Amino acid sequence: MMKKNVHNPLALTVFIVFFLLAGIGHCLEGTEYQIKGAMMINFIKFVEWPDHVILDSNGKITIGIIGANLFGNTLDPIEGKSVGGKQLSIRYITSLNQLSGCQVLFVGASEPHLCYQVLRKVSGMPVLTIGEDDDFTRMGGIIRFFNEKNHIRFEINQTAALKSDLKLSAKLLEIAAAIY
Repeated sequence: MMKKNVHNPLALTVFIVFFLLAGIGHCLEGTEYQIKGAMMINFIKFVEWPDHVILDSNGKITIGIIGANLFGNTLDPIEGKSVGGKQLSIRYITSLNQLSGCQVLFVGASEPHLCYQVLRKVSGMPVLTIGEDDDFTRMGGIIRFFNEKNHIRFEINQTAALKSDLKLSAKLLEIAAAIY
């Protein structure tokens, strides 16, 4: 895989403006998981799912959270809200049998042993996978959060996104720290 480093301050500024326009920019100065929550929600605006996925879910995007809920109540206010014309729903997942019906899956750092199993189970399905494990994108995850100099950054496995039939906006790709 080819790794492309992208460090574009202008692109990052544009992305932050999108956060502010979305009304959740205040999260950028919050805790690590408030910031990750805001970023995760905003990723939805920059991802295009196949039409049948949105039709089958009645225009709803369900975000599945796997592992310890380090978000606290950060995601509670978005339940039922609309982002990019899609109604959001949050589901806390305690079993691999509960993955179906989720268009976004976040695999927390508390569940490194589940990463491979989750990614294998949704491989090739139109599910935006987001995780924190160091090997998340190498295992086939689409977006991985990581800390760099006290800043939350993300990398993208574009090959995994394409295999999942998801189209990532050029704006999202432009501000990723790395693209595989």
